[in-house]
Amino acid sequence: MSIVSGTLSHPAADFAAAVERFEALRALDGPHIIAQARSRFYTQAGRTPLAVVLFHGLTNAPEQWSLFASQLHGRGHTVIVPRLPGHGHVDRHATAIASVTAADLLATASEATDIACGAGERVVVAGLSIGGAIAAWLGLHRADVARSVSIVPLFGIKQLNAPGNALLTAMLGCLPNAFVPWKPGDPNSPDVPVYGYPRFPTRLLAECLRIGLDVYRDAAGRAPAGSVTMVINPREPSCNNAMTREIAARFERLRPGAADIVAIAGLPANHDIIDPTNPHACVQLVYPRLLEVIERELR
Repeated sequence: MSIVSGTLSHPAADFAAAVERFEALRALDGPHIIAQARSRFYTQAGRTPLAVVLFHGLTNAPEQWSLFASQLHGRGHTVIVPRLPGHGHVDRHATAIASVTAADLLATASEATDIACGAGERVVVAGLSIGGAIAAWLGLHRADVARSVSIVPLFGIKQLNAPGNALLTAMLGCLPNAFVPWKPGDPNSPDVPVYGYPRFPTRLLAECLRIGLDVYRDAAGRAPAGSVTMVINPREPSCNNAMTREIAARFERLRPGAADIVAIAGLPANHDIIDPTNPHACVQLVYPRLLEVIERELR
């Protein structure tokens, strides 16, 4: 069954329309949303050659991208960082996130991409973890995405192969929903940002895996219109690098030059490699590589 019904693509016609539509997106961030989690639009004086959309990870928030987004903006680009549905509540144990679906995530991501289409001549979408799977999904389904950049993407969990991940997804979708702590016994771990949630719902994990598996399956017979870059940590502890490499290989077989892998050496066994508040992120290694990949679209 398809994750979404109908098209999610309704690009903003121009810069003014992009600004208007972002205001509608930002209006969803009411008083129950913390400041660090509100959607962000880093604009220039008008439309720019490049607009970049950045997607945060599961239970995280736009603040995860704040330093890198500021760097992109300082280099003359337009940047949009949407808050994904259910995220960013003042109450870090809010249960609203439990009812979020894959379709909800993709609808918000596509709206941010529509805004970027009005704000920039070329659009790059990038994301970490589930944000990386979302970026790949958009690159596969939207011809107006010039490049998708998937950073340690969640196409499947590391411990299982593709069929195993499909079975896990089906099981989690049927079992009663449960909240699982990211760091059992240590809810105040520095690996869990203060603007993120210390736990995740199992049903939402299943919905996230549905997006990754959808990309994995579709990649066997469909190539993206633009380019795809997969950024991986060779020591990734959680997400399945083998599935990521296979997706890139499938795209390459269908259209040579469509996809490439950027493996960043020297990183520790740590999943969140872009949040400067994470003590193991090593952003001094990661940010220059991301800038190089994103700005390929200006050449």
